[in-house]
Amino acid sequence: MIVSAGPTWIQRHLWCRILLPCLLGMAVIAPAQMSSNSASGSDAPVTISGQVLNAVSNLPIARALVQINGRAILTSYNGKFEFAQVSNSTGFVQVSKPGFYASIEPGGSSGVFLQTSHVATPLVLRLYPEAIFTGTVTEPDGDPLDHVVVSARRSMFNSSGHTWIPVAQAQTDSHGRFRLPVPAGDYKLASMYIPQINGTDKAVLPVTLPAKTSLNTSGFFHIRSGEEQQDNLHPVVSHAYAVTATFDSAAERGFPRIIARSSTGSAISLPVHFSRSDEDGAFKLELPSGTYTLIARVRSPDGIVEGETSVTVADHDVSGIVFHLEPVQTLPVELQVDSVATSDNPQPSLMQFGLMLEKSEADPDDFSFPVPLTAQRDGAMSFTASPGSYHLRARNNQGAWYIKSASYGVSDLLQQEFVVAPGAGGIPIRVTVSNQTASLQGTCTLSGVQAACWVYLIPTTSSASTVFTVRSNEQGIYNYTHLPPGSYQAIAFEQMHSVDYGDATVLAPYATHVRAVIVRAGEKPTLDLETVSEAEMAP
Repeated sequence: MIVSAGPTWIQRHLWCRILLPCLLGMAVIAPAQMSSNSASGSDAPVTISGQVLNAVSNLPIARALVQINGRAILTSYNGKFEFAQVSNSTGFVQVSKPGFYASIEPGGSSGVFLQTSHVATPLVLRLYPEAIFTGTVTEPDGDPLDHVVVSARRSMFNSSGHTWIPVAQAQTDSHGRFRLPVPAGDYKLASMYIPQINGTDKAVLPVTLPAKTSLNTSGFFHIRSGEEQQDNLHPVVSHAYAVTATFDSAAERGFPRIIARSSTGSAISLPVHFSRSDEDGAFKLELPSGTYTLIARVRSPDGIVEGETSVTVADHDVSGIVFHLEPVQTLPVELQVDSVATSDNPQPSLMQFGLMLEKSEADPDDFSFPVPLTAQRDGAMSFTASPGSYHLRARNNQGAWYIKSASYGVSDLLQQEFVVAPGAGGIPIRVTVSNQTASLQGTCTLSGVQAACWVYLIPTTSSASTVFTVRSNEQGIYNYTHLPPGSYQAIAFEQMHSVDYGDATVLAPYATHVRAVIVRAGEKPTLDLETVSEAEMAP
């Protein structure tokens, strides 16, 4: 039995209602059909009926909770439900059941309004069975490790780029076992660093699966709805020793973050313990034997400073470690308005474009995140970026203006990554914007019937955004205004589908649904799309 007790059905239902409707099994479903006891538009009460199905097996789901306008009912053994005498047939239909999720991806369903105009036939609502990671955490010699936190990190793509989101975590039981229910997707499993396990002087080093090897180049596990995968983690357990360190500058204690990279390539986020009795600002870390590169990053009143040092821990405490902190380089960002732009719109500000730097070699174990654009004390805009390779990214909805070009020295930032070299601070990034945009409109159909969809427009010409997204109305009609001119691949999905659209292979399974379109400034072409159904999207 897992050490941390699992939530009751009532607790999970409350989470569904209040906190995480899509992560914990609530479907807010757009009804394709509705049965009515009266003609469309009548004020007479109606009957709303339907069936809840397993989206993977297509089998009925019994005892699923269906709700509409404050009324609730459990489905029968064959997954059917019926609400009689519904006086107000507008609102949301919601369905939930422990062990199931509402959507193909977390956050994928925001709900669609139920209207009396829908055709008078029963609803079909679908839930996705949870996938499950199980396994053990043991020492290399096989002894189980209890109270070790294991998390499942899901690969996610959004306007900030690629991130790994912790979706589920659990502590191991006395036998070292864990169980992690998750939505289908791409995952890494990771155990947490424990400086002193169970009150001892032993540390448990973190471990991440899948390990990067010549045989596993993907770097993640793919797990499908209803599938169970077993994976065993074998972290190294070693005696922990105190490492006492100081900063060589008045960087303030602030909130330092220190990462230790071992000679084996693993990264450890270290808790920092300051001693109030130490006048020199000394602090302590706990590390097992080994050789490490320590990287400190501190946010000071004058900006971010960071430093790096190395330490070898050899079966005894270590003191006298000093971090030499230096300011992280600041890259100023300059805004230029294109000469052909008109004065129809208010002048833009850099902040409205959601600019960020995405590190090319980013890895979740490196604790790296996109670098946001920030305002300096003098009002100037800049990035505070450590040396490395980056891509410039922008929000996929930029308003009436769009980024026409961007450069850093001789690098075209809309077409290539660029390198921030040590000492390169002060070199500006120049961003040129224009309001000479285009528009695109059209209608989405699902099996020949107009229906709500999500439309994704993937630029095939240079762009600071990898995808532009728009939601249609309930009749499948979409309208994207202020679209940057250029060429695109367009596709519509019945549900949200957030993937790496910068990877050309992600559209391969849906090639028959992809349309190409060219939009020119001032034009508004029409592009109709056949929607990829929820069944075709099923992971």
